[in-house]
Amino acid sequence: MRIAWGISGAGHLLQESVEVLMKLSEKHDVKVLLSAAGEEVAAMYKVLEDIGQLPLVRESRQGRSFPSCGAFNLGRYDVFVISPATSNTVAKIRLGIGDSFLSCCAILALKSRVPLIIVPTDSKPVVKTKAPNGQEFEIYVRKIDLEHLEALRDEGVIILEHPREVPRALEVAKEGVRKVIKL
Repeated sequence: MRIAWGISGAGHLLQESVEVLMKLSEKHDVKVLLSAAGEEVAAMYKVLEDIGQLPLVRESRQGRSFPSCGAFNLGRYDVFVISPATSNTVAKIRLGIGDSFLSCCAILALKSRVPLIIVPTDSKPVVKTKAPNGQEFEIYVRKIDLEHLEALRDEGVIILEHPREVPRALEVAKEGVRKVIKL
């Protein structure tokens, strides 16, 4: 399977996402699409070197037209996973605002019937997470952020709570390649 894996600028679930994508890369063709903020956060959480072992497209090296996003229209990927996905990225995808690398890719994936799997950082009312130094803290998710997830689910986007769920979702996506699917 040809997987595009987007990483946005979130520390929550980042290490777990990298572990899953590295494992998947042993059996699948995985290309990492790294937002500019994702690149900064990956460096903070010390996973940038790990993902750099895979084919990598960095937003910081794209023009403002994000030419790499056209790969979705051309059928070069079977599925697009964004994990972790910030609430900012999720909102832009829901509202059709393609002014960032990952939101543009997601919108083109949806328009091209490429299954989209999102692991959002803000998936329940209270999220427990860790700072780069390991300090634990809680985030209180806004109602609008949860509403964005529900709207995307209704549109056929697969929304997961944890990256470890991605391999199972890929099996579902494999059956529904080039169709809008719902898990």
